[in-house]
This record gives sequence, structure tokens and C-alpha cells, in this order.
Amino acid sequence: MKPSAFAVALCLFSTWLQDPAVSQATPAKAPAANPATQPDSSSTGTYRPGAGTIILAQLSKALDARKLQAGSLVECSVIQDLLYKGKIIIPRDAKVIGHVTEATSATREQPSRLGLVFDKIVIKDKRELPFQYPAVVVAVAPPISWSHISTTRMQDMPVQMEKGTDTGGAAVGAIISNPNLAGANMRASGSGAVNAGNRGVIGLKGLTLENPSPESSVIVSSKGDVKLGFEVQMVLRVSDPPKK
Repeated sequence: MKPSAFAVALCLFSTWLQDPAVSQATPAKAPAANPATQPDSSSTGTYRPGAGTIILAQLSKALDARKLQAGSLVECSVIQDLLYKGKIIIPRDAKVIGHVTEATSATREQPSRLGLVFDKIVIKDKRELPFQYPAVVVAVAPPISWSHISTTRMQDMPVQMEKGTDTGGAAVGAIISNPNLAGANMRASGSGAVNAGNRGVIGLKGLTLENPSPESSVIVSSKGDVKLGFEVQMVLRVSDPPKK
């Protein structure tokens, strides 16, 4: 299920490769985040999410440390549009592609560990936006919980009226042909969505989040193996430049 009810977007700020000066600003309600973007030097003219960029995403597929190994592909979907100068440059539903850096099962001597790092974003037109630096996990949370309402109001039903029709006949016909449109299948607001300021593990018992280095993130289970379900939410942050 896609959290389409979210209209809040994060603003990205520009960091230019040819200009050593970096301009950053703090986004509203997320004092720890400093989003930035960097223009790609290729002919495509796309942007590279720069150091400090925050991505809100959810897993596209469940992860189990027992079944993974270093190098295994990990995919998330963006759950909140990212804006730059008022334009959407990373739309909701874009893919975030990463990989496993380590995966170990729990033993008597050590807990289960699952290391994750993200490399790029792929948008619907197949363009790839590589991160300027690796993006790491800074927060993990359960999937968004959606509530449902029972309604008979036509305006609440997901029926698109055809132009030129009268008295709502097209909508009524659509409902008759698909009874699931009416009743308890109307999705209402969701709860438990993460935001750019969240850090650590939220609402997932037995798990902790470690960042051994600025360019790495490891989820650790104190009991059993690390397992992250479908649509588990993550806050990803593009790491800062390596210190010289």
C-alpha cells in the first residue's frame, strides 16, 4: 500500500562539484538533516543527491539475515517527494537501490547482524541518480498502519467521473460493477510514518542500529536473526565527505 496521503516534501539544496563552497540549510522539523544535491557532470543534466540528503523509504521486499550475504541487492521505494527549487526531482515511488555489506546469523557467541548501504536512486524513466556518497540507515520503523472507513458518500469513493456524464451515472455504474469500491475498503489516514528527524530503531523489539563509521549502518538483533518485513520504513541519509 502506498502512503499517497503524505503531501509533505523535503527541500534539497545544491552542492556544486566545481565550486568548493557548499550551501546548506536546515529543513523544517528536522534539525539533524542538511539535504543537498549535486549536479551530475554528465550530459543528462540530472542531480546527484549530496551529503546530508534525507530519503524516507520503505522496503520493497522483506530481508532475512540468514538468507542474505555481502553484496546481495536491497531495494526500497521512496515514500515522500523530494523538492529542489520548487520542483520534484526525486518523486515518491522512485526506487532506492543498495546492497548488503554483511549478514550473519545469531549464534551463542554473537548476535545476528545485517549491514546495509544504499548507492543510488532509479526513477520511473530509468534514469539513475547515484548518491554523492554512500547513503546509510539512520532510523528503522514498522510499516505505516492504515485505517479504513465505511462510507456511502460518492466523493469518498475512488471513482473517476467521465466528462460529459450527468447525475453521477458513471460513478454509480462503476460501483455496481465493482462492489469493493464501497464499504469498508476506503483507505483513510495512516499512522506511524517516519520523518526526517527520526533516529535509531522505533517500535521494533530486539533490534538496535549501529553506525560503525559515517559510511556504514548495521542492524543488530539481540534475540534471533535480523528480519525486516515488507514495507518496513527507513530513514536514509547520504553520508558526509570522508575526512582528509
